[in-house]
Amino acid sequence: MTLSSPLFIAILTALSLPLALTQPAFPGAIGFGSITAGGNSGPIVHVTTLADSGPGSFRDAVSHSNRNIVFDVGGYIELESAISLSSSLTVNGQTAPGPGIGLQGGELSASGKSDIVIRNLRVRQGTLDPDKGKSAVNLGKATNVILDHCSIAYGQWDSIDAVGVVNLTVSNSIIALPIGQQFGAHVETGPSTFYRNLWVSAHNRQPLAKDDTQFINNVVYNYQAAYTVANTGGVFSHDILNNYFIAGPGTTSANDDYFQINAGQSVYAAGNFLDSNKDGVLNGVPANTAGSAKVLAKPWAGTSQGLASLSAAQAYTEVLNGVGTSPRDEVDGFVVSTVQSLGTKGAILKSQASTGLSNGGYGTL
Repeated sequence: MTLSSPLFIAILTALSLPLALTQPAFPGAIGFGSITAGGNSGPIVHVTTLADSGPGSFRDAVSHSNRNIVFDVGGYIELESAISLSSSLTVNGQTAPGPGIGLQGGELSASGKSDIVIRNLRVRQGTLDPDKGKSAVNLGKATNVILDHCSIAYGQWDSIDAVGVVNLTVSNSIIALPIGQQFGAHVETGPSTFYRNLWVSAHNRQPLAKDDTQFINNVVYNYQAAYTVANTGGVFSHDILNNYFIAGPGTTSANDDYFQINAGQSVYAAGNFLDSNKDGVLNGVPANTAGSAKVLAKPWAGTSQGLASLSAAQAYTEVLNGVGTSPRDEVDGFVVSTVQSLGTKGAILKSQASTGLSNGGYGTL
């Protein structure tokens, strides 16, 4: 580990934080992003309208730092433009009544910001956003971020663009049905933790991991290329533990569960399974050879083994039962049922409308 390596920078950042900030963002928070306090110490700010802007709007609530945001309304907020977060925010989507809360038709950006906690929020960009160069969630050059129990769908550039992010956790979340580039998540700098997520029907980048990464207890379905490094510079370490890769109708080569991982990478891969036969039954085989990477004798991250508490088969059950936002809505129900077909349903999409769901494919909240 060099003095300029992402891991050294992350460790130095953590050591320089006050003790209060080294406590988990919320009970059960894990991974490199869990050290953030978000806006937990700030005033509680209520979102009282589904309007795009103005008093009581989500856009207004996130326009100032150090806020703990709750929702008095449920439904979709249809965005007229991208929403930019301030630093030191906690977004408590689980407080929304009825069907829960979602953002429709635009990008959610924390670019360049720090200390962000987002829970139980739907972000569905789709073709209502005319800017095809934007992603569903933009975390570029952000620091200390955790997304938990979120549902991210219909991203145009990436579902999650996290180039330059430092200390990221994405946990218990659905990352599905990207359109446009049809990509999942692009991470550079890091380190990052992807834990118990459901990745569905993407061309590639599930994730693109150009950083030191923990990838634990995830389920990846109907991929064209799943865990990717891309052979384009950078030497990183990857803990890939107890994940299930499942081929679907859009999978052209099931052996692209690990994609473009060269000899410059160091990988500890154990307990992973690949179900390649598309026969409607979960019956995978061990899959722990990650390209031509150097094989590590133990995980590079000290917490990885403890986080890998479920087998790949157990993770499949647990993830499908509990992933995403609550209550589970029309889009997430469609995603989960597609995965449950175990190889017989699913498509790589160009538009949310191709799902046939209500509200032009966005589903109804």
